[in-house]
Amino acid sequence: MLVFWDARLVLLATPKTGTHALESALGNEADIAFRHPPLVKHMGYAWSNRVLPRIVGAKEWESFRTVAVMREPLDWLGSWYRYRRRADLEGQNNSTQNMDFSKFLRGYLQDPQRAYARLGRQWKFLRTEDGRVGIDYLFPYERFGDLVAFLESRLDREIVLERENVSPEAPLEVDPELAAPLAKHLEKDFRLYDALIAGGDWKNI
Repeated sequence: MLVFWDARLVLLATPKTGTHALESALGNEADIAFRHPPLVKHMGYAWSNRVLPRIVGAKEWESFRTVAVMREPLDWLGSWYRYRRRADLEGQNNSTQNMDFSKFLRGYLQDPQRAYARLGRQWKFLRTEDGRVGIDYLFPYERFGDLVAFLESRLDREIVLERENVSPEAPLEVDPELAAPLAKHLEKDFRLYDALIAGGDWKNI
């Protein structure tokens, strides 16, 4: 997560949405940069709305705006599945090597979730404590260029991104029987993403 004082802007790092490249490009210019540990780096909206007013001051915080990225929900899960196939996780309980995407999804839908699929949801990352969409500016991952243009305008600088944190390739076929359980479990995620990509009223999902 990056905080830019003069621009009154906070870039939240939704996991697996390309924000690592933005951190690399902009981290040295940010006035505050949360890089470690991952739980803090990927602080969601509700948590940041509690923590940052204590850091920047409650009155100052009122003038800040938040920006984040959202990825199509199944594509987001697919990115996690591929990421956890990497060689350095081999033999660990969160590795997804030697399993297909459908097995990963079944582990994600279980309660409790299996270690290799223990993940949250983008909806929970982006929402307020009372269950509303809290983010001021939200960009779909598929239109990352729009986010870059927005940041260039707000920060008054050119942004050049390097391709980083690339996950291993793997097929992402989904068993048809999983369609209904996934639609139910990720109902708010799908609704928010569909409204966002269609240019609808995503703030009131």
